[in-house]
Amino acid sequence: MRRVVGLSAHINEDKQVGNPADLPISLRPIHFAGSDDVMEPVSGRFAVVRDDDSRAIAIVSNRYSLVPHQRILDTVEQAIEPLDVGPAPRGIYVDRQGARMRALFKFPALAKPMLDGNEICPCLKLENTYDGTSRIAVHIGAFRFVCTNLAVGGGGVFAGGFVSIHSGEIPIAEVGEQLASYLRCFESIIELYRFWAELPIRLDSLTQIFLGVSNRHSERIFEDMGREHCLTAYTAYNVATRYATHQMRSYRTAFDLLERVNRGFQKLFPLF
Repeated sequence: MRRVVGLSAHINEDKQVGNPADLPISLRPIHFAGSDDVMEPVSGRFAVVRDDDSRAIAIVSNRYSLVPHQRILDTVEQAIEPLDVGPAPRGIYVDRQGARMRALFKFPALAKPMLDGNEICPCLKLENTYDGTSRIAVHIGAFRFVCTNLAVGGGGVFAGGFVSIHSGEIPIAEVGEQLASYLRCFESIIELYRFWAELPIRLDSLTQIFLGVSNRHSERIFEDMGREHCLTAYTAYNVATRYATHQMRSYRTAFDLLERVNRGFQKLFPLF
């Protein structure tokens, strides 16, 4: 049975479960014993090896980009260090002998109330693996607090980040810049969200935002929006940003769509 880990189990304290995220890791070529016991390299394959105990935890292709867990966490720390964001409790969960890391950072000092009485708090969700069981994922956004639990799902608003396979350039530095910008502007962003939450809209009013977006993506987004009982600018924005951060195969496509959505909604539904 798959073990379920509650990423929202920590609210006001740091929590770390499993192996440390900063375990030393590297890619090493794979060899086999050929004729006359001569070691021959395996073409196009590498082992992901823990350098502390020389344990191979995954076999990957030569297209795989190794992104150490700690590099992602360090990028987040560097982004928030110069900002006045108050305590930033985080939960960091590492399992599968260090092959998978999941983390959730929260910034409760910046939380603001929404019109329905719930607080909305800026958060950052991270996931990284060395064994290819999931893509690298970074979600920047805000989530509603309900009692003492962190509700993630319909109450989430995703403003940035990406989901990508481990191949080619991975834009970790860009994520740090996105996060810092989001946190600095969070109060004004909440004002805009409140305005959008009271602004009923029609689907046809959004078509210009998605001009140039592939039909496949725009049709999926409009289909999801059509399921909303009462469509407001806020729920439509939430649907579009969630699709961009969860359904893209490349980080560049995710960034492009997120930029288009953020720019389009703010132009179409300005606060002032």
